[in-house]
Amino acid sequence: MMRAKPELRVFLKWMIIRSGSVIIDVMHETKGLLMKTTLTIAVPIFVCILVISVGIRSAETEPEHKVADKKPVEESISTHMAYLFAPSYRRLKPLMRSEPTDTSGWKTIRSEALLLAESGGNLNSRRSSNGFNPDAQQNWPKNSAAVKKHGAELYRAAKDKDFKAVKRSYIAMTDSCNACHKSEVSIGSPPILTPFSKGIADK
Repeated sequence: MMRAKPELRVFLKWMIIRSGSVIIDVMHETKGLLMKTTLTIAVPIFVCILVISVGIRSAETEPEHKVADKKPVEESISTHMAYLFAPSYRRLKPLMRSEPTDTSGWKTIRSEALLLAESGGNLNSRRSSNGFNPDAQQNWPKNSAAVKKHGAELYRAAKDKDFKAVKRSYIAMTDSCNACHKSEVSIGSPPILTPFSKGIADK
């Protein structure tokens, strides 16, 4: 049996050691890559789980205070009409006959227009109470949005002190109110507002 020369044995020994070192390096790199890959996948998953858990806890705690916040002070639409819309419209109506001559008149128009616009917008969170008119449920959000739209235009026109635009928006808002009244009242006569002459809002 032939024996390897010393130089060859040294070379073979070096190759074995070197190969083992390379294998260990590869294992380390593979392990590092695997760890990086694992972290790359795990971190977003962890963040998602954290966000979802926080969201679930928020969703569980929010109704406790938000339901109370969203609940109206007064449920009755008739009460809103009697104590919010009618008095505001009644105060606004005389100012539509002629252009205000002082700051106080313009301020009153802005104040009442803003109140009517915001109150009209709040009606969107409610539903029609008319069970006799099949179109009333569909008409309700449309008419409520129209009252808010024209009330807002009236408010902006008053800020600009543009009386022609004020009157135009006031008439359009009155028409929207009357459209809602006609849709809601199926028995008897609906309360029709008159923009300039004496009517139900003056009582």
